[in-house]
Amino acid sequence: MSQSPLDATELSGLNSYKQGWKALNRLLHENNSFSGRETNNAFLNCGDGARFADVSTAIGWDFADDARAIGRIDWDQDGDLDLWVSNRTAPRIRLLKNQLQSEASFLSLHLGGNGKSTNRDGIGSRVEVHLKGLKNPLIQTLHAGQSFLSQSSRWMHFGLGENTEINHLIVHWAGGQAETFTGATGNGFFHLFQGSGKAIPREKPSKISLEPSQHLLPTASPLARIIAPLGHAVPPINDYTIKDSTTLIALWSHRCPHCIRELTSWSENSEEWSRNNIKILALSADLDEREPCEAFLKKLGNPFDFVMADRGTVESLDALQSSLVDLWIPVPVPTSFLVSEEGELLAIYRGPVSREQVIADSAIISMTPKERRQYGSPFKGQWVGDPSPGNPRRTTDQLVERAQRDAAISYLQYALSKPFNAGSEFDKGDNQLLLGQLLGRSGRIIEAIPPLKKARGYLPDDIRVLRLLATGYFESGASPDALAVLEDARKRHPGNLDLLVDSGKMAIANGQVTEALEFLEGAQQEAPGRVDTRFHLADALLRAGKPQKAIALYKGLLGSNPRILEVADQLARVLSTHPDDSIRSPREALALATRLCKITKNKNINHLLTYALAKANLEEFAEAEKLLNQLKNATHANSSLGLEISSALKSVVLKKAVRNALWKSSN
Repeated sequence: MSQSPLDATELSGLNSYKQGWKALNRLLHENNSFSGRETNNAFLNCGDGARFADVSTAIGWDFADDARAIGRIDWDQDGDLDLWVSNRTAPRIRLLKNQLQSEASFLSLHLGGNGKSTNRDGIGSRVEVHLKGLKNPLIQTLHAGQSFLSQSSRWMHFGLGENTEINHLIVHWAGGQAETFTGATGNGFFHLFQGSGKAIPREKPSKISLEPSQHLLPTASPLARIIAPLGHAVPPINDYTIKDSTTLIALWSHRCPHCIRELTSWSENSEEWSRNNIKILALSADLDEREPCEAFLKKLGNPFDFVMADRGTVESLDALQSSLVDLWIPVPVPTSFLVSEEGELLAIYRGPVSREQVIADSAIISMTPKERRQYGSPFKGQWVGDPSPGNPRRTTDQLVERAQRDAAISYLQYALSKPFNAGSEFDKGDNQLLLGQLLGRSGRIIEAIPPLKKARGYLPDDIRVLRLLATGYFESGASPDALAVLEDARKRHPGNLDLLVDSGKMAIANGQVTEALEFLEGAQQEAPGRVDTRFHLADALLRAGKPQKAIALYKGLLGSNPRILEVADQLARVLSTHPDDSIRSPREALALATRLCKITKNKNINHLLTYALAKANLEEFAEAEKLLNQLKNATHANSSLGLEISSALKSVVLKKAVRNALWKSSN
């Protein structure tokens, strides 16, 4: 795993960090271990300061769990520390009770700060326990957060050995003051409240009795019956419409013997399906092998609806089941999906399932969310919270992960239209935001605006929504609407630098140079080292007729970080295409452009265009024309880059160097 990058401009380090998290995420979702299934170990200090003995097996510590975090607490209040252990695998949590017999004494202390000079919990305070007959005190510091994502008890446990007589305690409070406490005795629990100077015995609390039990894991099997939580939409199946009845979508193959046996058994006494208002859709995964599938179903008497699945349908169903169980295990055949008449997923059956089980599970639709959760639980237990509703984002994210953005958009639009789509106001707004983001990334800017407006209705203060909606309006040509959204956003989030930079960028593009300078100079004043602020401020300065200041900004950025290629590219453009003769520096522009093309191995069209402009500025028109023609053929003609290349080519053909008319001459 890469270390977290310290500088957001270090793209190589940032990419390495992201790739590391992706690899770790894949390990998790493919049901692998973080650490190669390392064993859990406990080591006993042998007392000589140099040797430790592995006692894992002797004390029952060598369980197979993929353990993650440990919390220490005297759970049974018998004077020794017990351990709570959380795991990535089942069981998710274990209590390890310390039942070793010992004659040693202990002391347990609980700190309480005054809430003024010291926090109420006393976090950061250091405690000294001075024992009779010992020169050096026992010392501990109270910390918040220990081990991995865990917190031990705030009761500070001291092992006293054979000593039970305590002279006094000294607490160095986190606020900086030291205080002496008296009244503590061995084998006791005491509160130390700041300013009291007296150890107060704890009232004996009631004990929570937890009896040990044997955790029996079910036999490993590829078969599974998964009851879905409320609110998961099943992706549309080609042109097939689910309506008027519960539907069992059976993904099958005529080459699969389990599928053949399952469909054959379902075809017998098929009137039971009708009596329970259940239809069966035989969804073949055989792609282009329609004839053998039809022949088999005809042999059964065509008792089921029949559709040939395409790759997109199978991919969507696979994404649905992967998002539900949080495991990226490819959907097998047979797999069946029990769906309500409104299109809500009720259950998934990986492998064959009996007619009786399906009919029993069809009653899920009338269950409350709590009843459904308990019905789907594979073991008994006590729930500590309310059921979480399904969220279409999970399946959408799965499809995006598989590079199926269009399918992700279609699924999310379909799921959000369903009456059972539940969730909080935040969930609803967040999903509309996601839909707008996906549409925007697909170049469907006009279509992105309605869901972003809905997201704003749910989340009027969400800065993500406001920024993206403003961008959508701007890119669709509705500049007044974009600036109005940004004005509203700045009122809600005064001083937010991202909003100031966005306002500056849009003001530049809208020709409002004075306003752009005001926004961007304000942002730079708040964060002088911010790269994007200085970059866009330089653009505003160019349009305001202050090219020397812009060039100084570009060179300052490159001086602090030469790897910001976008800055080098823009500086090269200024030095080769600025209309002011005193600003242009042909050789310097060509050197920058040559370096950029070398770094990107002649694969970046923007850098190649910059190189062609630099060549034209040196009146090397033949080479510039040849390169521009190559770039024109590799670029969409109506794109902004395509139009820029065509405009440059017209000048070069006429043996004219390109000049940027947007940049004013020096004031």
